[in-house]
Amino acid sequence: MVFITRCLPRINVRGLLSLAIFLLLACSASAATIKLSQVGSAQRDGRFLIDASYQITLDDVHENALQSGVPLTFSINFVLNQPRWYWAMRRVGDWFEPTAHLEKRLSYHVLTNTYRVGVGSLYQSYDRLSDALAAVGVIRDWQVFERGFLTRKLDTRIGGDIVMKLDLGRLPKPMQVSLSDDPQWKLESDRFHLEFADNR
Repeated sequence: MVFITRCLPRINVRGLLSLAIFLLLACSASAATIKLSQVGSAQRDGRFLIDASYQITLDDVHENALQSGVPLTFSINFVLNQPRWYWAMRRVGDWFEPTAHLEKRLSYHVLTNTYRVGVGSLYQSYDRLSDALAAVGVIRDWQVFERGFLTRKLDTRIGGDIVMKLDLGRLPKPMQVSLSDDPQWKLESDRFHLEFADNR
């Protein structure tokens, strides 16, 4: 037993620690995430607009599903919650919901070996997944609502929350059932509160 122990190489504690940190960083780098990198708001001609940029990374599971023909739909939601009296009033009414919703659809086409990003009926093709994900994450001049009943005399600050997520409800039905409780597929950014500058 003593002979075997003496023959074993000395364990380099620093080396093991470095390897553990490297593996931890590698695992976290490969995890799927949605992170808000930039956001801005503006008012123009009574319209409330948002510009935003999200950094989206997919892990091997999402990439394999995408390349197997499963389109991924990313939804961006804005909820008006400031001023609170206005938000509460409109939530009660059946005729209006103080939210705005935008969808971006990412798909892969085997025959052309390209990725497509769709917004409504408009599509753009990309050769690389990174370029397609960058396009999914960019939002420009998104009108979330019009001034309407928001009176300039009563409103001091107008704002709301924005969030982007992978919409599991847009996946094929069999996948929705099997992935409903899978935390790896619950891909969502942090909720961010932004306010619109008063341009009076």
